[in-house]
Amino acid sequence: MKMATHKQKNYYDEKGNLIIKPYRVIDLTKIFDVNYRTFKRWVSNIEKEMGKPEGNYYSIRQVEYMIAQFGLPRKLDITGSEKSFEQAA
Repeated sequence: MKMATHKQKNYYDEKGNLIIKPYRVIDLTKIFDVNYRTFKRWVSNIEKEMGKPEGNYYSIRQVEYMIAQFGLPRKLDITGSEKSFEQAA
């Protein structure tokens, strides 16, 4: 019997920029690096302007609105940071 493999989702492109597309709450908690309760509290504060998700997914427009409100999540380029530290030393 073959076991199911779990493919890790890729939220960022090669340059570390967020891929903007419809996302579920669970995905957005990973993107913004917060727990479920914190994320739901954040969203409850802007839901009147943004609207509720369609089914289980927030639309591209809603994801963009969240980014405008919460700030742009991004992965840090640690290798680039290490080079900066070496040059500063």
